[in-house]
Amino acid sequence: MATNNAINLSAAGIAKYDGAGTFSAITVTNHGTLVGAASNGITSIVQGAGQLLIGTTASDPTAATLTQGTGVTITSATGSITIAATAGAMAWVDVTGTTQAMAIDTGYLANNAGLVTLTLPATAVQFSVMKVDGVGAGGWKIAQNANQKIIMLGVSSTVGVTGFISSTNANDSVTLRAVVGGASTFWLVEASMGNITIS
Repeated sequence: MATNNAINLSAAGIAKYDGAGTFSAITVTNHGTLVGAASNGITSIVQGAGQLLIGTTASDPTAATLTQGTGVTITSATGSITIAATAGAMAWVDVTGTTQAMAIDTGYLANNAGLVTLTLPATAVQFSVMKVDGVGAGGWKIAQNANQKIIMLGVSSTVGVTGFISSTNANDSVTLRAVVGGASTFWLVEASMGNITIS
């Protein structure tokens, strides 16, 4: 058996044999991923930052980024893909003072011997959620900004800065959802416990 024979190709690349006596060279791209191609060939697919090869039917895979869905964020970067859950990840703040500016998708414990006044955010996107639980003896009050209102059981607070809802008992609680976003936010009481006052 002959050994140490040379294969003469007309171009640089990975040698490809067609099974019928002909060798050719497959050119590859720097930093590309090699995949099988037609006629027993090889092709290279270059992926961008944070991309994966996504399979297709009867053709070469495609370099693409993952698509985030509801409750999930995906951040693609060079050499990394970060997937994080957002649904159910509400942050909580223990409010031990008497005033608090509220932020969307945040829960608050009104935890003071005096009345805790929490003020709605100036703007919010539709479907944003906030919660308030009373734990301090002073109870809580949710104040509004201009053109905002809160509706509970079909009853609306006064539109604007004079409108509010408040607890009657120390441990009353409420969950608000923004059903209209923007600066003129319309908040709906989605759930409550206790005796809530609306004004």
